[in-house]
Amino acid sequence: MSHSAQADINKVLAALKGLHRAFPIEQRLKLQACDSTRETYLAVLARWVQTASAPSPAGFDAEALDELLALDALYLTEDEQAIGAAPFCPVETDIKVSFPHETLYALSALDALALPRLLGSAGVIETRCPVSRQPITLQIDAQGNPLPAELDKAMVVFQKISEHVQHYSHDIAGGIRFVHPALRGRFPQSLTLAEAAATVHAFYAFQRRMLAGTF
Repeated sequence: MSHSAQADINKVLAALKGLHRAFPIEQRLKLQACDSTRETYLAVLARWVQTASAPSPAGFDAEALDELLALDALYLTEDEQAIGAAPFCPVETDIKVSFPHETLYALSALDALALPRLLGSAGVIETRCPVSRQPITLQIDAQGNPLPAELDKAMVVFQKISEHVQHYSHDIAGGIRFVHPALRGRFPQSLTLAEAAATVHAFYAFQRRMLAGTF
């Protein structure tokens, strides 16, 4: 395994701390949401996992949905007909994740790495480096880890896209991209694929606990 494929635990912990600060969804669900609101969040998340498609707001508790939107735990499409629940995205983006039976899209590179593990299925991520415009294709196993041969094909970079962070989907996700490895050193904050996968699996671990009934 090459040096760049190694996961630096300090970089993972620093990235995780930054994510929790910018998008404190787990803390908000624990401390600011009531039981019925958390149950609605879980119901939306479970629907995504079971169907791999965006649920409609109809059929969910409207008051709880409003609270979850206010907490930035969920978001709606512009026409308000579909619910996004990061890492699940209800609209097409420039990061495509293909599974054996469905195709999903991701708002950020980290979300793309999170999807295979949440769905329990291997997937293929396809995108383009936003700088070089070169295509990037990555195979991810059902545990959410890039295959060993893929580890040097890209890195994940973090760029600030908004001075005033209010919503993950608008103000944070778009700055977390897969970038061609030849650009290493050009960005103040970057992770190897192994580090990025470790970071996002730790960040979204609360969802797996919720789905297992242990949150």
